[in-house]
Amino acid sequence: MVRIFYTLTIVSILATSPAWTWAGSPVQFDIGYLTPANEVTTAEFKNARPGYRLLQMDLMISTMVDSRVADDLVETTFFVELHNPRIQIEDFSPQTTLQSPYAGNISKENRTEFDLNGKLSANERLTDTLGADATLGFNRKQATVEKMDILPDLKLVAASGTIHRGRGVYFRFNRTNQTSLEGTTLLGIVLAVPENWSADTMSVRCRAKIRQSVVPGAPSKETELPESQYTVAIYQAGDRYAAEVAERYIQQESQWLQTKREYDDEIHHRRKDSPLDYLTSIVRPSKPIGSVDQWLARSPKQATRELPPPVVDAYYQFQQAKSLMDSCNGNRPLAKSRVSDESAIANSPITIELSDD
Repeated sequence: MVRIFYTLTIVSILATSPAWTWAGSPVQFDIGYLTPANEVTTAEFKNARPGYRLLQMDLMISTMVDSRVADDLVETTFFVELHNPRIQIEDFSPQTTLQSPYAGNISKENRTEFDLNGKLSANERLTDTLGADATLGFNRKQATVEKMDILPDLKLVAASGTIHRGRGVYFRFNRTNQTSLEGTTLLGIVLAVPENWSADTMSVRCRAKIRQSVVPGAPSKETELPESQYTVAIYQAGDRYAAEVAERYIQQESQWLQTKREYDDEIHHRRKDSPLDYLTSIVRPSKPIGSVDQWLARSPKQATRELPPPVVDAYYQFQQAKSLMDSCNGNRPLAKSRVSDESAIANSPITIELSDD
């Protein structure tokens, strides 16, 4: 009987907390892998910050919420972090916003009433049949009415600000009766970049928080869902070469991560081919090699010999794409000529020639 009671209790808890039982998160985010940035440099900024330009980008983040927790989602937070330490956040939108649940001000009325009544009676009798009665009375009433308009309490709808000493920005949105957290959120960010900057990368992290009751009738509890992180490449709008480099970087990074996942077991259980290493591995099993990126960077010859060829090839392809991206981040002059053709970027094929040096 006790076992049946425990079983029913656990089933009840899991049924009322879908966030605990779903394999995937009930709140899904999506963001594009490429974002253009448009020139918005002003004469005042150029005089104040020589060697830098202003670029403005619009970042669109889509939020899809499972219908079973649509009423439980209370907060979403987005972090945008630039990888280049020379880039600074100059401006962003939306700014911190407060909102009232009322359409206008709240009217308040104070009414004070003063009511005074008095009565004086006199009775004088000479005989049973002879006498006089006198009555004196008064009544005074005064009312005071005071009316005023009171500003309603404001609730936080959106909050935003810089992080990492101005190299990143965060946006937090709260659900209200007039707003929804589901759909597309547009974030505007103005960057101060070096004059010779044309492309770079940044990280976008997305968080969601839901409020649910673990047991029916019990107080609700806020739960933070697993974070989603994306790498986004940004480039100057109209710069064909920068757009190609940015897209090449994203493609090769994705290929490198996919290859590592595909060969994960083989990477961490790979043994050397020498007889001594083989005999040693029988007595003491081989240990994981750790980060394959560090292994390839620290001992490229040994790692190239021992790792699967597709892993080595994907790593060096990614390093070449990273080198091209580094040449566009404003830390050193560009080694290649660039062509500005904004109309041809969207549907043009990507062809990047890599030199031996």
